[in-house]
Amino acid sequence: MLPAQRLQNILEDIKSNGVRAVTELSQKYDVSEMTIRRDLKQLEDQGLITRTHGGALPNRLVSEELQFLQKQSVHEAEKVQIARYAAENFVQDNDIIIMEGGTTIAGMVPHLSTYRNLTVMTNGLHTLFELQRITSGNTIISTGGILRDVSTTLVGPTAENHFREFNAARVFLSATGWTANAGFTDPSMLEIQVKKAMIQSARQIVMLIDSSKFNVVSLTHFLDAFAVDVLITDKNIPQDIHHQFAEHQVEVHIAT
Repeated sequence: MLPAQRLQNILEDIKSNGVRAVTELSQKYDVSEMTIRRDLKQLEDQGLITRTHGGALPNRLVSEELQFLQKQSVHEAEKVQIARYAAENFVQDNDIIIMEGGTTIAGMVPHLSTYRNLTVMTNGLHTLFELQRITSGNTIISTGGILRDVSTTLVGPTAENHFREFNAARVFLSATGWTANAGFTDPSMLEIQVKKAMIQSARQIVMLIDSSKFNVVSLTHFLDAFAVDVLITDKNIPQDIHHQFAEHQVEVHIAT
């Protein structure tokens, strides 16, 4: 069997069966375990799989973007826990913070009401609508820009340039997917440009993602895999991924 055909067969095997061990693949394709490991590395470099200890599992490719209200109901319990944890542990009086327009980040707002003299910047209309509840004693700043209907966020050069004019203590972000190879990814090229501008304006990057986002790859990369200061997720984060973040000196917090 030609190497290219073996690679294709291994990929289909992993997609069909989930986690596959190196020893199993070596026996099935009658090649050495070292050859299988090289094949798996090549597939991982292409963003198609994630290698595990002694094997590999498939990455889930996500190109479809759900409407904001649809996304709110997906893994809702985990998102609520993560958002509350972030608001209670990573915000303080007199903070200047940036909040992206995703559903998890918007969920932080009800837990910000006890803080005073906050300055909060956002490009999310749903987040902005929620923030009107805490306007007393706080400053809420919205970007201009082009409205994306699917996400109800403001994007484009106006939104990007807005964030470049400010300095914030921290930015709260989320993502559609994460793998060690592809990093943090999202389905919108317009959206990621705004996120990159947010990142440049903040001293600390706090990423909020539930465990369903791991081993998922979306269309566009906006941040390297371990280029965050803090990761807040739920108890179902795979142990090997938890260890990878810890090895790269990323603070990992499990929301409870």
